[in-house]
Amino acid sequence: MALLSLVAVDTVIAQHDTTTKQDVDAKGLMGVPADVRSPAEITRSTLDRWVPPDVDAMPLPVASSASCSLPNVVSQTGLRVEELVHNLDRFSATEVIQHQSVNHSGNLQRPEIQKFNYVYSMREGSDGYMISEENRDRGRSPSEFPDQIATIGSPGLILVFHPNYIKNFRMSCEGLGTWGSQPAWQIRFEELPDCLHRMSMIIIDGKSYDIRLRGIAWWILEDSYQVAHLEIDLAETIPKIRLRLDHQAIEYLPVSFPESDTTIWLPSSAELYMDFRGHRFYRRHTYTNFKLFSVSVQQQFGGPR
Repeated sequence: MALLSLVAVDTVIAQHDTTTKQDVDAKGLMGVPADVRSPAEITRSTLDRWVPPDVDAMPLPVASSASCSLPNVVSQTGLRVEELVHNLDRFSATEVIQHQSVNHSGNLQRPEIQKFNYVYSMREGSDGYMISEENRDRGRSPSEFPDQIATIGSPGLILVFHPNYIKNFRMSCEGLGTWGSQPAWQIRFEELPDCLHRMSMIIIDGKSYDIRLRGIAWWILEDSYQVAHLEIDLAETIPKIRLRLDHQAIEYLPVSFPESDTTIWLPSSAELYMDFRGHRFYRRHTYTNFKLFSVSVQQQFGGPR
């Protein structure tokens, strides 16, 4: 979840933890081209040089000889996300936030850095959807964050690939690229216009505005189907609050916990680039010194003989 609050204006940008089930056939979405874009698609201006390229403009070199089965990649990736939810109860980490405002010329200002003791938990609710929570040692109040802007919940965006959430997205496979030296699938996704509950929202002065997202899982490892990198942009702007840019990049890395002989892919960083109501800023969350509170390894066995 991302939470944003400015002076005299209570604003929340949140990655939703739960969604309402819909009678949408997920298989019917597979293979639908992800280049069917909203007319309100965001374009970068000359003053947006502080923002990475739009996800649709990113070059994605792929192997011409590799055939991508979208249903298989999405299904296997969904299993990895389910394992994460089942095996992860709570983790703590050291969180460092680097915040930089952007001036009228499009230049980043001097960084402001804050450090938190961070705890993240995720569990599956009775309806099959996720319930997650973030806590920091100085609380959740926006006044505790740089420039009184609090951003929370970006690590949970990996739930895009959870089987209970994927029905809300249109997806397509770009092909097989590489992550470091490892082959990795590249999957584009876009939130459907008519889904009841969005992955992200913004609340200003007590009023909520749903945000529709599109993005790319730049690297889904071919051998393990672990998501290593996500990048996200707006699928449509919100003129009423002048929201024109919301670019996010989340990196995941394997974290080993020797005491439990467990390795879990967890977020190592989350970057945000925001432009709304005339406020522009770049923020990077970095997570280190992970500790696992508990691990429940789920196994399934055949019925008794």
